[in-house]
Amino acid sequence: MNPELEALLVVQQDDDVIRGIEARRDAFAPRLAALDKARQRTVDEIAKLEGALTRELDRSRALEALMTDHRLRHEKNLAVLDQAHKLKEATAAMAQVETARRVLAEEESEMLALSRRIGELQTTTEAARGALAALEVQQADARKLIEVERGAIVREWESARAQRAISAAAVAPGLLSKYDRVQQRRRAAALFALNAGFSCGSCDTAIPLQRRPAMTSGGQAIEICEACGVLLYLPTPPATP
Repeated sequence: MNPELEALLVVQQDDDVIRGIEARRDAFAPRLAALDKARQRTVDEIAKLEGALTRELDRSRALEALMTDHRLRHEKNLAVLDQAHKLKEATAAMAQVETARRVLAEEESEMLALSRRIGELQTTTEAARGALAALEVQQADARKLIEVERGAIVREWESARAQRAISAAAVAPGLLSKYDRVQQRRRAAALFALNAGFSCGSCDTAIPLQRRPAMTSGGQAIEICEACGVLLYLPTPPATP
C-alpha cells in the first residue's frame, strides 16, 4: 500500500474519532433544551398571570372611577329629593335615587368579586415567581455540570482536530480535498476498500472494467464509486507465506 493511501486511511480514522466526539458534544443540546423548556413553561405561565392581573387591575380602576361618578350622582339625587316640595318632583327624585342605589349595589358586588380575583391572581403570580426562582437555583447546578462536561469534550475535540491536521499533512492537497468533500457530505466514512469481486465496499456496485487497470497498477489509484460517490482503493493482498 502506498504511503499516501496509508496516510489518508489514518486521516479517516481521525475523522471517525472526531465524529464520535462531536456526537457526544451534540448530545448536550437535548439536555439543555429540556432545561430551557421547563424554565420557559414557568416564564410563560407568569407572563399569562401578569397579563390577567393587569387586565383585572385596569377593570378595577375603571370600575372605581365609574362608582365614584355614580356616588356623586346619587348624592345629587338625594339632595334633589330633600329639596322636592311637590309629589311629582319627589316621586321622580325617589325613582332616580332607587335606580342609582341599585346600580351602586351591583357595582359594589362586582368590585368585591373583582377584588377577590385580583387577590387570587396576585397570590398565584407570586407563587409562580417563587417557583421560577427555585427552578433557576435547581437548574444552576445541572447547567454548571453540563458546561464542565461539555468543556472537557470540547478540549478533547480540539486535540483530535490537531491530530487530524498532523495526519492530513501527509496527504496530497488534491486528494485530501476530494476526500473532504465526500466525508463532509456523508458525515461518515468516505474511503472504502474494494470487495473481492471489484465491487464497491460501501454499496457493492461493480466497478467498470475500464477503470480496474488503474487501480491494480503499482500506484494503487483511488477511484470514485459511480453509484454512491465514495472513494475506493484496492487493498493489498495478504503476503503469501
